[in-house]
Amino acid sequence: MQDKFDNILQKYWGYAGFRGIQREIIESISSGRDTLGLMPTGGGKSITFQVPALAMTGVCIVITPLIALMKDQVMNLRRRNIAAAAIHTGLTHDEILATLENCVFGAVKILYVSPERLSSELFCTKLRHIKVSFVTVDEAHCISQWGYDFRPSYLRIADIRAMLPGVPVLALTATATPAVVDDIQDKLGFGSHNVFRMSFERKNLAYVVRRSADKEAEALHILQRVDGPAIVYVRSRAKAKEVAEYLAGQGISATYYHAGLDNADKDARQKAWVSDKARVMVATNAFGMGIDKPDVRTVIHTDCPDSLEAYFQEAGRAGRDGAKAYAVLLYNGADSRKLAKRIDDNFPEKEYIRKVYEHLAYFFQVAEGYGENITFEFNIEKFCHTFKHFPLRVNSALKILDRAGYIDYAEEQDNAARVMMTVTRDELYRLTNNTPNEDKVIITLLRSYGGLFSDFRFIDEGIVAQRAGLMQPQVHEALKALGRKRVLKFIPRRATPVVRYRRRREDPARLVFPKDAYEERRRQFAERIGAMMRYATNDDKCRSLQLLGYFGEDTAQPCGHCDVCLDSKGNPADTAGAEEVRAAIERLLGDGMRHHITELLGIKQPPETVDATLRRLIEEEHIYQEDGFIYKGH
Repeated sequence: MQDKFDNILQKYWGYAGFRGIQREIIESISSGRDTLGLMPTGGGKSITFQVPALAMTGVCIVITPLIALMKDQVMNLRRRNIAAAAIHTGLTHDEILATLENCVFGAVKILYVSPERLSSELFCTKLRHIKVSFVTVDEAHCISQWGYDFRPSYLRIADIRAMLPGVPVLALTATATPAVVDDIQDKLGFGSHNVFRMSFERKNLAYVVRRSADKEAEALHILQRVDGPAIVYVRSRAKAKEVAEYLAGQGISATYYHAGLDNADKDARQKAWVSDKARVMVATNAFGMGIDKPDVRTVIHTDCPDSLEAYFQEAGRAGRDGAKAYAVLLYNGADSRKLAKRIDDNFPEKEYIRKVYEHLAYFFQVAEGYGENITFEFNIEKFCHTFKHFPLRVNSALKILDRAGYIDYAEEQDNAARVMMTVTRDELYRLTNNTPNEDKVIITLLRSYGGLFSDFRFIDEGIVAQRAGLMQPQVHEALKALGRKRVLKFIPRRATPVVRYRRRREDPARLVFPKDAYEERRRQFAERIGAMMRYATNDDKCRSLQLLGYFGEDTAQPCGHCDVCLDSKGNPADTAGAEEVRAAIERLLGDGMRHHITELLGIKQPPETVDATLRRLIEEEHIYQEDGFIYKGH
């Protein structure tokens, strides 16, 4: 079998041999053993299930929450003449059915699905007739309630196992503490614990924490000193746009990305960055997972994430090509207060949660003793305006009520666009006043969706655009125009939160919050926040060792190139070259004017010496920095 694996790797990927623990994982899952692989970002996780999928009989089902990853990997596998397919919300019912039928008849080797798909009646019905080789669970930390990114839909995987007796599971993740490692195996029903670990150490990645009062200016300074593609992570959607525009105004090509953009806009911005048309992606944490861009030189965080798991995963998107890269966390005194406040924002007092539950009933006009199994669309902005709440705390309260079993709360229930024809087929063909785009949209709708003349049908504007050869905004405008002409009825897509009462409405005073829904989770969240704060403020221990120790790895040596290690070797501001830098800055500011920090790029000394000297002059209040400019005090 070893020769077989080597031959497959050589034939389809052109590689002469496996890396790290890839072969060990492949041999384990191929022998029918439940297997957990811990591999850092860029460690080659996909090879560990794609190679045995080709070596074994049947279909490998890959469960992943990332539609972008599904599409990207299916496209790459098909380029290698590997029969791969994906099922996601962008497909029609007929396309999903055809894909599953192909799996039944053995025409697919690797099938990607989302965890939500596991509860689909159609999927479960067809699954019973599919010969499954093994199940791969990507981002497996999502199944653990001890982890930072728990997703309830992952718990359905255990139900699927009951339908596939004897079929092994391969779980893969890049971020897992020792407690999460054990919980993953328990939740997935491993026959016996079986873990393969690859060191999380990234020798080419320099972790840096930099104190900064003006984070935007500091980010600009870093991007001007370090060439190559970069990601700047920010906390809010508004900040993503603001920082991207600031960087663009300073001559750095930048775009932005967050969950509020429509799919076409997300795809366009992602492609611009991946193809180097935009050098910097400014983004919330909605961006990055599953993105295959190995040459990212810098990842900058202007705000601390809620956990070291999240930070490690996002920072790890730098330097996946093995070349020198930087992960920089910008930090100041305000960050400690912000991090502490997140604990209360995510776990408000129980009395507040009871108040939200009561106001919810007033909002939906649900009397005590009624409401069980009734679903409501939830306008959180209107709710907060009516009852004088803040959205973040309401959102947290509803999640706790969900975990306590009183409601089901879906933050953004994605209601796809819907269309129904209001003219007959004969009348449709006699229309003469449509624009060319409108005709293309009509033809594409009729070819892609059945039953449009009898009822509303869900459609995907992105798919219609692709098949019609148009841009998505053009499709949207054409649909609106056809609606105004009464050719069809068009209900645009919207992401609407949904609340369903799982049980009859209770008296708020009688609400009970189990420990694992409130106290235990609050404690875990506070511990993760504490670990993040300790990392940001601990200037005595190598950054890499701090991160590796958090994930239970204690065998590594100091990295030698993080800010802590460099300071221990001697502050660059104390070197001989620092005197030349200090003199050059003095000459520059001798005219009493404000100068942009980009004017320091001409100083013929190593960047770290320039940066360290500049920081020391600022700390000593010999000079001042504001909005990217430096100047002498008056």
